[in-house]
Amino acid sequence: MQTFHGHIYFLGNEIDRAAIVRENIAKALPQLTYVGRLIAKPIGPHPRPMFEIHIPASEIEKIMPVLDEMRQGLSVLIHPVQDNELEAHTVDARWLGDELPLNLKVLTKT
Repeated sequence: MQTFHGHIYFLGNEIDRAAIVRENIAKALPQLTYVGRLIAKPIGPHPRPMFEIHIPASEIEKIMPVLDEMRQGLSVLIHPVQDNELEAHTVDARWLGDELPLNLKVLTKT
């Protein structure tokens, strides 16, 4: 089963809003297979603090409009889980809200 990851980004002063968004998403979308904790600093390719959700591919088209309504102005990156992580986070990625610059160096194999 293919899965998509969603990354909901926030700034340090938006952590309370992010916690509410996370709670609301978890309640409204029981088909999510994972709702991660708030990560309070940038990690990997992600330029801001964020939390992660896992979305079954069969539900992606139903879930995206709900996420868009519930994100309260926060930017959301949605990408497929695939071997080529650089492609997943760029070519195959979709954004809700402002597209943020990712740290793509961590996704390229040298």
